[in-house]
Amino acid sequence: MSCWNRRYFFYFVFAYALAYYILQVSGCADNPTSLGKNFLPPGDTAGIRVFDSYIDTMQFTSINLRKAVNTSGSTNLIVGISGNYNSKALIKFTSLSTAFDSAVVYSAILQLKYNNYYFPSTPSDSFGNISFNIYTVEQNLNYGTVTYDSVSSTSFGTVLQGSYSGVPVDTQTINITLNSLLVQNWLAYAADTNHGVKNYGIVLNPNPSSAVLKSFYSANNNSGLKPLLRIIVSKGGTTDTISSDVSQTVSLINTTFITTPEVFHLQAGVSYIQTLKFTENKIPANATINDAQLILTLDSADSKFSTQTVQQLISYFITDTANGVVTETVPFYGSPTGSLYYFRIILPFQRWVQGQTNWGMEIVPQNQTVNLDLFTFYNVTASDPSKRPRVIIKYTPRTGK
Repeated sequence: MSCWNRRYFFYFVFAYALAYYILQVSGCADNPTSLGKNFLPPGDTAGIRVFDSYIDTMQFTSINLRKAVNTSGSTNLIVGISGNYNSKALIKFTSLSTAFDSAVVYSAILQLKYNNYYFPSTPSDSFGNISFNIYTVEQNLNYGTVTYDSVSSTSFGTVLQGSYSGVPVDTQTINITLNSLLVQNWLAYAADTNHGVKNYGIVLNPNPSSAVLKSFYSANNNSGLKPLLRIIVSKGGTTDTISSDVSQTVSLINTTFITTPEVFHLQAGVSYIQTLKFTENKIPANATINDAQLILTLDSADSKFSTQTVQQLISYFITDTANGVVTETVPFYGSPTGSLYYFRIILPFQRWVQGQTNWGMEIVPQNQTVNLDLFTFYNVTASDPSKRPRVIIKYTPRTGK
C-alpha cells in the first residue's frame, strides 16, 4: 500500500472511531425533559392522545364570587345608580397651599369634566340623569387600597357640602359649589396638620334621582381633564384665586346578581370573578401536556360593553382558597373568536397531573379595575350542552421503562 493510501486509510479509521464514541456518549445522557418529550422515539410513548370534555368525562367545579378591587388607578371616576348598580366617587385634594392658614374662603368650586362613559351602555343611557350629594370623608382612608367592602355608613359625614343633578354629555365640564367653610378648613389643615378638622376628602354619594352611572375624568388624566378645585380666598386684606388639580380619586362600586344555573358573570369594577376547577385524573401522571385549552361561550345578549371595553380576559393559577382566592401573578390570556373565548393553559394542567394541588383557575376581565365591563358566559349547568365550558387536552403518555 502506498504512503498516500495508508494516510487516507488512517483518516478513515480515526473518523469512524470518533463517530462511534460520540454515539456511545450521547446514549448515556439523561432522559429528555418534559420540553423534549415530543422527540422521544415512538417506542417510548403511547403516541399523542386527545381528551375532550365534550366527549370524555370531566368534572367541573364552578364558583362565582365577589373579589372586591380598588379602582384608584382608573381613568374613570364613576358615580350614579342604575338598578342594582351603585357607585360612590371619592376625591381628596392633596397639595393645597400652606400659605392660607388664617384665610377666609369666599367661594369654592369643584370642577369635573365628563368622560363620556356611561353604564348601562345603550344609547338612551347616554342621556340619563345623574344626581349626587357631597359629604365629607370621616376616616383617613387609603385611596390606593380602599374598596367598597372596606367602608361603612360611618365612613362619611351627614352634613351636606354640595350637590349636583343633571345630564352631562360628550366632554362637558360641570361646576359644583362647595361649602366654603369646608374648604377653609382644608387650607387650615394644609398649613397645620394639628388643625381640628381634617382633610380626608369628599364623597359624591348618588341619590335616587340618578338613573344611570356616569364617569368623570379621574386624577389619572392629563392636566385640564382631572378634577379641579378653584378657590377665592382672602388673607391680610388681599383676595386671591387659587386652583389645584392634584388629587387622589377612587370609585366604590357595588352590585349583586341573581344566581342562575345558565350563566356566570364577570363584572369589572366591583368585581365578580369566576373560579373553575377541572378534574384531570383521566390524564396519566407521567404524561406530557402538549396543549390544553379552556373554551368559554359568551352570552352576548346579557353582556354589557362600551367603547372602552377590552375584549380579552385573564386567568390566573390559584394557589390557595383558605383565606379567599389567592393566585399567582402570571397571566394566561383568553381571546375571542366570535362568541368563543380560548385560553391556553398548558402549564397549569402539567403541574396538576404531576401532583400539585388543584385549586383551579381564576378568571377576570382584563379591565377589572378600570370600568364596568360585564362579561356573561354559559355555565357548566347550562341547558344547552354545546355552550358549556369545554376543555381539550393533547398529551403524550409515557409507556414507562
